[in-house]
Amino acid sequence: MRPELSKRLSLIVDLVPSCDTFVDIGCDHGYVPVSLLLDGRCKRAVFADINQGPLDRAYANAIHYGIDKGQADFIRSNGLDSISSLKEGSNVLSVTGMGGLLIADILRRGSSKLSLFDTLILSPHTKEEGLRIFLRDEGYVTIDERYVTDDDKLYVIMVAKKAASGSDAHILSETELRFGRFIERELKDPDVRRFFEKRLSMLEDLLSGNKGIPAGRRVIIEKEAECFREVLGIEA
Repeated sequence: MRPELSKRLSLIVDLVPSCDTFVDIGCDHGYVPVSLLLDGRCKRAVFADINQGPLDRAYANAIHYGIDKGQADFIRSNGLDSISSLKEGSNVLSVTGMGGLLIADILRRGSSKLSLFDTLILSPHTKEEGLRIFLRDEGYVTIDERYVTDDDKLYVIMVAKKAASGSDAHILSETELRFGRFIERELKDPDVRRFFEKRLSMLEDLLSGNKGIPAGRRVIIEKEAECFREVLGIEA
């Protein structure tokens, strides 16, 4: 018996490499670390959340699915603040299900502990570009990035590692900062492309149907529409 995962959570699980310890910040119901433990993809999991309610749910689910208590720690923590006792090695940090700027802030405040993690799994629900800028500025390289449609929403999941040297770093173009390094591959998925086309159509309708948009706001919308046309290969 194992948890039934949504498409988004299934993809997150698939993207996690085998590791010694998996740390899930904002664990919610705990289905991702539970699944990884059941698969033997991690030896130990840390379930962490700022609120007690999600930790109680995660603990109940871990017990329900037969997780050995010696494999799991449940910690109330604001980001990485209360995360300790990690050994250097193949540890993975997951921060998902919140805004990109909040994820960046969690990583920034916990920067002294990031060297303990070989891989970061990040899934911002907003402000993806801001998170990509943070990762770039902190010397991380995104080694994979996937889009997935789930429950009529579009999500992005990033896999990042610290660049070993300057040669490992990737200079992101404006398009890559907005949409990710692997956007050409991801747009081959018809569902993902449909979401991008829908967003462009909404922006164009907004520009054509609302003449009262302030000039500054109109410039921002026009720029966003231009970016979507470019990445979709659509002439203005």
